[in-house]
Amino acid sequence: MSESDKSLRSALGRARYLGSARRGAADAWLTHVSAAALVVLASAFVLTMLTLLDKDYNAVRAELGHPIPAIIVLLFATVATFHMHLGMRSIILDYVHGRAREWALIGNICFAGAVAIACVYAVLRIGFV
Repeated sequence: MSESDKSLRSALGRARYLGSARRGAADAWLTHVSAAALVVLASAFVLTMLTLLDKDYNAVRAELGHPIPAIIVLLFATVATFHMHLGMRSIILDYVHGRAREWALIGNICFAGAVAIACVYAVLRIGFV
């Protein structure tokens, strides 16, 4: 009799919320939280962009030099990039197998990091330089 046979928990009880990588619940929770944050941030981002629509480059620079619009744009960019990373990670873990999975996960981290850094750099460059 093995260790798992001695447990009083059912097979469903042992498998529930774990997933194949034993991180399913945590990843799903982070995805839901970032999606909820994106609902609020996306509406604030769209309102901010609508106010910038009629302005020229110097006026946009002046507006993004203020803390509230810059923080809204930065938060939206970073949370959206994090949400993208989680979604792609889930797809990679489900559909990519073997040695390619490791490389795909590394590529996903590098790509998401590069997108986040580019977004942050662009906002800081426009707003503060």
